[in-house]
Amino acid sequence: MRKSILILVLLVLTILPCLLMGCSEPASPFTVTDDLGREVCIEKTPEAVVSLAPSATEILFALDVGNRVVGVTEKCDYPDGAKAKPKVGPYNSTSLEEILDKEPDLILTDGYDDRVMEQIKELDIPMLVLQPSDISGIFKDIKLVGQVMNVEHRAGKLVDGLEQRMDAVVELAATAASKPTVFFEIDATDQTKPWTAGPGSFADSMISLAGGQNIVKEGGAWLQINLEKLLSADPDLIILDDQPAVTPEQVIGRAGVWQELRAVKDQKVYAINPDLISRPGPRTIDGLEEMATIIHPELFTG
Repeated sequence: MRKSILILVLLVLTILPCLLMGCSEPASPFTVTDDLGREVCIEKTPEAVVSLAPSATEILFALDVGNRVVGVTEKCDYPDGAKAKPKVGPYNSTSLEEILDKEPDLILTDGYDDRVMEQIKELDIPMLVLQPSDISGIFKDIKLVGQVMNVEHRAGKLVDGLEQRMDAVVELAATAASKPTVFFEIDATDQTKPWTAGPGSFADSMISLAGGQNIVKEGGAWLQINLEKLLSADPDLIILDDQPAVTPEQVIGRAGVWQELRAVKDQKVYAINPDLISRPGPRTIDGLEEMATIIHPELFTG
């Protein structure tokens, strides 16, 4: 009897911490599919992860497994804990030698560093490519990382919360009396042909979800637009993704055709944190909420 009680107590003490942490018992080797359709075998719960993308780093920390991160890129600057992690080189130009020096048992990447990706493929190290095409893809990737890191319950709770916040924005934006038109500026180094976001981009989907209309209807996710088309569309709002290099005041002060735009005349030019738009991770919903506040301040301010 005493032996049975002792075994029961030991079992509870073993399982309870894991339940409180939101994880499950380590599973046998299993196979997952990443965003490039690659099948990756996970033989054990990773304890040493190298992240080659800021978005992947943010997912790891949001799942509270930042303590298992042993290497990141120089661009991985959020949250604060990521800044203190050992570096493996610049984003999209990482060093294979630095990566291997960290002895990872998992590598996460967004798949845009082709050179290093090809080198890693030759090694016996699991590598997952997280390259979602939309917000639902971000949620899927969070759950994928949660599964691989053995914190599925935690990942599920995180995604549930993000989905609730997204739905709240969409539902409130749907009550707006109008849908303001938006020009989303990415880079206007050449002010006669600024870069913008079109269909297939996260910015385009966020504008729509937040109750606005992107003036760009075709041409791809990232493209240049000439001033004639910009003037013809004459957007209600201009949202800047290229700040802090470019400020709303600078755009309002641009010469020529820019002075004929309604958004410039009405001084409806706004900056948004580019990391919230370009990094497909948990903070994407922060970006959506910020976008909604810009497009419909009458609904979202406060």
